[in-house]
Amino acid sequence: MLIGARRVANDLKLEEETTQFGDDQAADAPGVEVGDATSVELPRWLRYLAEPRHAVPILLIVGVALYLVNLGGYPFYTKGEPREAVTVFAIVHGGGVILPQRAGIEIPSKPLLMHWLAALVSLIAGSVDEFSVRLPSAALAIAGVIVCYNYVRRLFDEVVALIAALILATTFQYLQAATGARVDMTLTFFMEVAFFEFIAMAEGLTRRRMLLYVALAFAVLTKGPIGLILPGMVALAWIAIEKRWDVLRRMSLIRGAIVVLVLAGGWYVAAYIEGGPGFFRKQILAENVLRFAGGSDFHEGHFHPFYYMEMALLAGFMPWTILLPAVAVQAARQPRTLDPRLKYIFIWFISVLVFYNIPQSKRGVYLLCLYPALATLAAIYIRDAASHPESTRTWVRWIMRLSGGAFLLIGAAALGSFAILIVRPQAAADLLAAMDVRAPSFQRIFRRVVEERWFVSAAMPLGVLGVGIFLIRTQSRIERMVLGFAAAMVFITVTANVVVVPAIANTLSLKDFTDHAMKIVDRNRVGYLSAMNYDVAFYSRRTIPIVSIRDPNLPEYLIGWRSLFDALSESRRRRFDIVMVSNPTSLDGSDEMVLIRERPSPGKPLPKPADGYIEAMTSSPR
Repeated sequence: MLIGARRVANDLKLEEETTQFGDDQAADAPGVEVGDATSVELPRWLRYLAEPRHAVPILLIVGVALYLVNLGGYPFYTKGEPREAVTVFAIVHGGGVILPQRAGIEIPSKPLLMHWLAALVSLIAGSVDEFSVRLPSAALAIAGVIVCYNYVRRLFDEVVALIAALILATTFQYLQAATGARVDMTLTFFMEVAFFEFIAMAEGLTRRRMLLYVALAFAVLTKGPIGLILPGMVALAWIAIEKRWDVLRRMSLIRGAIVVLVLAGGWYVAAYIEGGPGFFRKQILAENVLRFAGGSDFHEGHFHPFYYMEMALLAGFMPWTILLPAVAVQAARQPRTLDPRLKYIFIWFISVLVFYNIPQSKRGVYLLCLYPALATLAAIYIRDAASHPESTRTWVRWIMRLSGGAFLLIGAAALGSFAILIVRPQAAADLLAAMDVRAPSFQRIFRRVVEERWFVSAAMPLGVLGVGIFLIRTQSRIERMVLGFAAAMVFITVTANVVVVPAIANTLSLKDFTDHAMKIVDRNRVGYLSAMNYDVAFYSRRTIPIVSIRDPNLPEYLIGWRSLFDALSESRRRRFDIVMVSNPTSLDGSDEMVLIRERPSPGKPLPKPADGYIEAMTSSPR
């Protein structure tokens, strides 16, 4: 390792000495003319790092730092994660494998491959917790980065592959999906394999035939027919444009169809037998037909205008969106010949983007399966810009200086905020209030986390500062900018996962509220007031029915949103006592839950609370 690091450092030094370029002059490094541009040999350190024996360990280390560090170190605090976790809990605790009821009362809205994987991890680990439920997403995110590198290396070259993998690994949307207990990363991984495997088969780079169909089947088992539709649509579009109909004869379509039907179709048949019309309405109609077509029967939300997906893509592809102007300039000034492989990557990207503009229901995470294609396209032209630096020198110089300044501000702001939080609590409170962060316990929890994890709180922002200085002072070369962006994203992500997100999660999570509420309820009956809460469902480890305030035989206790309780008529509110109020579940201090108890009629005794708890208790989060 030391020898390798020394060699990279020497190569960087040699490159600095031998390939200096003036800011406003043409490159004077030796090269060969290609069209109107001078071709410059790629830096030796870049070619060295891009070799598989170095690139794969680097990508593994980056993946561990980005996705696994502190993965289980904070509770669930959003709706989506505990919604999947309760299904995993049901599988592990005897609720069934084919179609377990979510929290004991709901049919799952997605197929169950991610949940089966999380259940397997939980059985090995001995419990269903935040780490075991999030691990499939994190592990498959790392695998997706390695898959991207290996396929792109064979389709193009090693340098393009390393750059594409680093870009994919560090985009905002990929980072978010990789550390969440959701189905999106599982779907993305198997669709990525399917997309790449098809072009590898078509171009004669592999003799495998069944891996494509297994990946398609697993994609369907993760989120439904979309896992088959999108790869199939892209493959057919490429075949039609290239007029490569002979590829269909070499794809073992019949055997492949049998694999998909047995693996994916078998579960759908079994689930329909078990769930009946309810399963069909929820997983076929609501999650596929109505989500795509919309209509009065669809109530899942996420309605956005036609241009929403493009804006979501630009935001989700950050920080690499900043490099897209240089990529576009390189592509315009030195366009590549659209060979079949490059054409396929373009078709993959455009087809998925256009497809997801059609449904009424839109979410940025739906585009995650096109990120490997966009990362590859960006990497191809970044590699070209590294070989022909004069084409994009002005753009690269300005982007490096501006992004370097931005990273300096981010690093300094993080250090300054952490220092103010500890040294000047009142100033920190005023700053948080100005940002509409009014959750009462957030500042205290945030300060405690910063103090306990002081090394990360100091070292990671200093790393971001170092990247900012590097980008401002180093030679204006696009490959150096890629290295700086990737390093900065590692520092920023570790800071977020170890310091910032745990503080937010421990402020907003209903874990403590649920623990306290269940001790008060003890063995008495309890129900959800009008709507289930997945946080409560997961942390209570109980099956709690949903009840209406009009039910004649209400349980002794009810759990519901404070807003729902306050919306009741005064006569109905007077029937209940508020036993306990939760912490806010939004940083602005709103969205509380309440535990309420119906006042007894004359002669009916109060339910007895558990020892150590009193009425009118307000939970105090960590």
